[in-house]
Amino acid sequence: MIIPLDDKYRIRGTEHCWQLEKIKIVKGEVQWRAFKYHNSMDSALREAAQREIRTTPTTTLTEAIAACNRVTQKYARIFDDVGKRPKGVE
Repeated sequence: MIIPLDDKYRIRGTEHCWQLEKIKIVKGEVQWRAFKYHNSMDSALREAAQREIRTTPTTTLTEAIAACNRVTQKYARIFDDVGKRPKGVE
C-alpha cells in the first residue's frame, strides 16, 4: 500500500514495515528513498505529521496554531481515505 502525503513524501507499506519516503530525481529518473521506518501505519502517519509541523516556518503563536490545525486536518483526511478506492475504480 502506498499513501501519498504530498508531491514529495509518501508512506509505503512493505512486508516488514511502513516506510516514510521522499522523492529524489537521480539522472533524470524519479526514485523514492526511504528515510524512516515504522512498525505500524499509525506510527508512520504520526511521524509524518509531526515532521511537517516541526519544519513549518512560523514566527508567531497564531501562525504556529494555524499550521498545527492545517496539518492535523490534512492527516485526518489522509487517514480517512486510506483503503478507499479512487473514484471511478470498481
